[in-house]
Amino acid sequence: MIHAIVLAGLTASQISTIESSVRARMAAAQIPSVVVRIDRDGKNIYAHAFGYRDMADRVPANVDTRFQYGSITKQFTGAAILTLVEDGKLSLDDRVGKWLPQFAKFPITIRQLLVHTSGVADYTGELWYLHKDYTNPFVGSGPLLEWSASQKLEFVPGTKTVYDNAAYTMLARIVERASKESFFSYLQQRFFKPLGMTSVAPQTFYKIEPNTARGYMIIDNKDTSTAYGLPLDPRALLPSMAWNMEQVDGAGYLVGDAADLQKWDNALLAGRVFKGVGAKLFHEPGMLTNGKPTYTGPENPAHKPGVYLLGGLGNFLVDDVSVYGANGGTSGFLSFTATIPSKHISITTLSNHGADLNNSLLTLPIMRALLH
Repeated sequence: MIHAIVLAGLTASQISTIESSVRARMAAAQIPSVVVRIDRDGKNIYAHAFGYRDMADRVPANVDTRFQYGSITKQFTGAAILTLVEDGKLSLDDRVGKWLPQFAKFPITIRQLLVHTSGVADYTGELWYLHKDYTNPFVGSGPLLEWSASQKLEFVPGTKTVYDNAAYTMLARIVERASKESFFSYLQQRFFKPLGMTSVAPQTFYKIEPNTARGYMIIDNKDTSTAYGLPLDPRALLPSMAWNMEQVDGAGYLVGDAADLQKWDNALLAGRVFKGVGAKLFHEPGMLTNGKPTYTGPENPAHKPGVYLLGGLGNFLVDDVSVYGANGGTSGFLSFTATIPSKHISITTLSNHGADLNNSLLTLPIMRALLH
């Protein structure tokens, strides 16, 4: 297995900064493994695997290790919708109820689902879901979306931006209805096979595939008395609970390696994903009814946050340089992939540690090393 690839294109100083920052973040946050891959002009110039994909057996990660992509999946869902727009099979301004009758009572559009302005109730943030269905292998997205349809909208559509996993699970169902194919089959035929993305597949619940990382998370033990007669570590790194990602397929169920995400990013940079209006729409910012962009966080006079785009990703600035990308997070995994068009660069980081870590502490030093 290959653990590092360094080709001409990065300076010794850039490589040192990248590797020292990754190792420092891993030590500070107890991250078992990280894979970093960087391409320029569609060619790989750096790939490195750090740490262990399986802590129990001390199995090192390698540059081809597969990780859960999490919400990076949303880019493929968004792109699928936009190819269906190109094919004339649906419109972004279609009412969702046209495709999903249980939501017909709501005045929401496909466009609003894409940029998180629909107001649809998101089951993934509910305590009953986390306590009951989160790890259930026998519950798919169907009954969970029925719950969302039975709730009131959380706000008037188009007036607020609130991140919504259920919206992207709904979009996956719309892809199926409009294409008359299963969701993954559509992604496979439209994107993965043409781009040579051979590692990407849906998550397999309760099964670790070959060369696939195991997820971990920190458990905060408030009571450090004893368990089985032994003291509890107040910050214990433990295997994460398996999340049945089929319940949020369009929002985050893909698994794959860093090279495949780079193939995707490089195809986006080269304009090879879409054949028409989809290329423009993919990077188009969402807009609220008051004319403001769909910001990814609170608007600040000193610093505007990123903006959600129709393609299921965001646009943000790193030291005044425009970056298109997204984080992903599941139970035990954090991911990031982005393009920097002005530098002809794409970058992916994958790690097997979840539990609400701040992924920017890993990714920003790498991006800044590339920009300066």
